[in-house]
Amino acid sequence: MELTKSDLIKASGTIINEAGINALTIDKLALKMGINPTELSTFFKQDKDVLIMMLLNLDSEMQQLIHDVVTKTQLPEEELNSLFKNLYKFFDKKPYYLSIIFAAELMENDSDIQAILLRIKTAAEIYLFEVINQGKQKKQFNNATRTKSIVNKILVSFRVLMNEQQISIKLVRDFEIQRGINE
Repeated sequence: MELTKSDLIKASGTIINEAGINALTIDKLALKMGINPTELSTFFKQDKDVLIMMLLNLDSEMQQLIHDVVTKTQLPEEELNSLFKNLYKFFDKKPYYLSIIFAAELMENDSDIQAILLRIKTAAEIYLFEVINQGKQKKQFNNATRTKSIVNKILVSFRVLMNEQQISIKLVRDFEIQRGINE
């Protein structure tokens, strides 16, 4: 069986969806894929490398999503609307990324993971700054409010929305686990 990055991402995402982020290990990934853990040694040296692969893929997919939005829209207001509709669809299809983003322990434990998460957040902030400033120049957005304040409100609001979705996903997963125990 030839392993592809796509296969690894999909299986890793399934593990996170089913059992949470702490369940994502090389051994469990190999088990999920029906292979020997040594077959993954060319991809991963330690468990955190699986998570780093997921984060790098998230970063890449976010950059592509933004690029697609930018090339399809003209007005900043339309661009923001399109961006958040596409982000919602993206996280709805790939909820495991929400588990990664909202895992508090990731921000505490590893500098490599922290750096990737910071890069993703910084890229989002820079992009939003550009769109908001364009909107201000075209008189679509309020010039009285500082761009930084608008960007922060957008990011906080989106984070709250996605966190609520993540909590719902976790509740469903916990319910399914509990139902399986009781049956």
